Amino acid sequence: MYFAVFVTHKPGMSQARNDLYDAFSTYLRDHPDHPDVTYHHGGPTLSDNGESVTGLLLVIDAPSHAAAESFVADSPYGKAGLFAESHVRQWDWTTGRPS
Repeated sequence: MYFAVFVTHKPGMSQARNDLYDAFSTYLRDHPDHPDVTYHHGGPTLSDNGESVTGLLLVIDAPSHAAAESFVADSPYGKAGLFAESHVRQWDWTTGRPS
């Protein structure tokens, strides 16, 4: 099942986010504790003026909603408490879907 993950970062966490960026990027590619989850794409969401990061959007493939939530929570950002909100929604990916 595909999931769209919408995350809002807590205010004042930009330095922590920057410090963990490499670890988070690595986690998206290599997450041995979640071998059944595949990260497809994503990136930061931006403020209205486009000058600061407000959160992120991820598209993942996971066997269940619980597995998708666990994947997000176990990320370096999740473990560091950067998330003000995290919403995981099952998604019917139709256009541009990987084969």
